[in-house]
Amino acid sequence: MPLRNNMYLRKFLAMFLSILVLGLLVGCAGTKEADSGSVKLKIGSLPIEDNLAILVAEQNGYFAEENLQVELIPFQSPVESQSAFQSGELDGMVTDMLIAAMLKGSGEKLKVTSLTLGATPEEGRFAIVAAPNSSIASIADLKGKSIGISSNSIIEYVTDGLLTDAGMDPNEVEKIVVAKIPVRLEMLLNNQIDAITVPDPHITYTVAQGAKIVAEDTQGRNLSQAVLIMTEKALNEKKEALISFYKAYTKAVQDLNQHPEKYKDLLVKNANIPASIADEYKIQRYPEPQLPAVQEVEDVFAWLKQKGLLKTEVTYEDFVQKGLY
Repeated sequence: MPLRNNMYLRKFLAMFLSILVLGLLVGCAGTKEADSGSVKLKIGSLPIEDNLAILVAEQNGYFAEENLQVELIPFQSPVESQSAFQSGELDGMVTDMLIAAMLKGSGEKLKVTSLTLGATPEEGRFAIVAAPNSSIASIADLKGKSIGISSNSIIEYVTDGLLTDAGMDPNEVEKIVVAKIPVRLEMLLNNQIDAITVPDPHITYTVAQGAKIVAEDTQGRNLSQAVLIMTEKALNEKKEALISFYKAYTKAVQDLNQHPEKYKDLLVKNANIPASIADEYKIQRYPEPQLPAVQEVEDVFAWLKQKGLLKTEVTYEDFVQKGLY
């Protein structure tokens, strides 16, 4: 009996030690994987030039250096990107300040973390452009004329701002809602509408086709800002990753501003720059991470309130996230 008991004991100890060693190996492997595993950020955007600094950071390995995976997910329309953001599929989204404010006002838990373009009026150009055969040469000539816009949008906000700042009541023009920019461009170039409001690269493209810039937002009041918004969930759960994100983003902006032509192909490929203007199209100067100015945010809030588009009261402090850079 003692011999048999010793045999069972040895078998039990051997089995126990095997299980213990296996458990330790799995545990160590799991710890190593967790330690080396990078945090992932999913950011939605349209194929626009606002994204270029993110693309540069990815191409140059700056995110990898910070142990980050950043997936820039392209959408073909603002509606699609907003839907993905609201459904929780994204950590963040590159958008304009009006969309950010309207989403915040509708109860979405988000904050603006930085500008991507628009720290100065020169960045992120928007313009009212007149048709090639039009006699319109100034804002005063727009009185009673038709302007193609997308309603309740950054396009309409800039249009109203340019008209108002020039002393014209926006009600003195006929706003024609043409939501899709390609259709807006076609109508203008076929002289089916007097003028349209668009951002670059569409301004550059239409001018190359004979259209005329009537007014642009590169001087005077800063009317258009593109921003990166993040969900409050991402801000709470991935704050350190976002601090690392902006370290990489800053390096990308500095490199981009020092060597813009180096990234021309990357811009053309990802921002729908028409081939006919690609060679002469100039890359903008990009701002290092910073929050929009209080007055610029308040102006957006005021316009949205006037049009009944801000459903709840939003303050600047509720709208922006400090402390990431």
